[in-house]
Amino acid sequence: MRYVNSKKKLILVAILALIFIVAAAFTYYVSDYYHADNRALAALKSTDTYIVSDTADFITFTPTTNKSTTGIIIYPGAKVQAEAYSVLASKLAQNGYTTIIVKMPFNLAFFGTDKADEVIAQHTEINKWVIGGHSLGGVFASEYALKNQDKISGVIYLAAYPSTNASNATFKALSIRGSLDGLTTVEDISKNLDKFPANTTFITLHGGNHYNFGDYGVQAGDNNSTITREKQQNLTVDYIVRFVKGI
Repeated sequence: MRYVNSKKKLILVAILALIFIVAAAFTYYVSDYYHADNRALAALKSTDTYIVSDTADFITFTPTTNKSTTGIIIYPGAKVQAEAYSVLASKLAQNGYTTIIVKMPFNLAFFGTDKADEVIAQHTEINKWVIGGHSLGGVFASEYALKNQDKISGVIYLAAYPSTNASNATFKALSIRGSLDGLTTVEDISKNLDKFPANTTFITLHGGNHYNFGDYGVQAGDNNSTITREKQQNLTVDYIVRFVKGI
């Protein structure tokens, strides 16, 4: 009997130790993330052309003039602080589009795929929605759109591709990637080409890379770009605006 009890205690100790190790590893993993840089933080200030609302869950850029009834939702890339996409969002707001960056739990869209529901519910003044995401954020933006095709009119894949087949989706899509992207490669796009919505426009930014879509420094594993971050983002905004206008 003592042997059985001792064995049970050893098993319990082993399980508790394993739980502790997994919890510690997860905590370490999520605490190491890319922070928004000063350029991004500067864009969080309201201007004459847009008003910024920064809450625990969302960063909202609301145009002050020429406000469209189409809104844009942005899902950040994995382990990237939401604020890192404020320059991109501010430029979209300057073009008249209410743009909301979603703050993800642990900076991972995996844990907040359906947070767009809250955005849509809070903005009844918007009657048409486009959702987009960078890298892994684009994967889960696509997942949300597939489950909510009655709510979403378009999806923007920034250095991203669908993990679930979206070829029969009713929404239009825009795919933008940099030619020098070392993380979402041309091979990745090609292998998943049949998963994109049938009505997808594909854009390659020559000289662009992966991390230039946001403002969070240099990302491990990526290539250096031969165009500036500002140019890559300006081109991206131009293509997004054209796409949204065509929906």
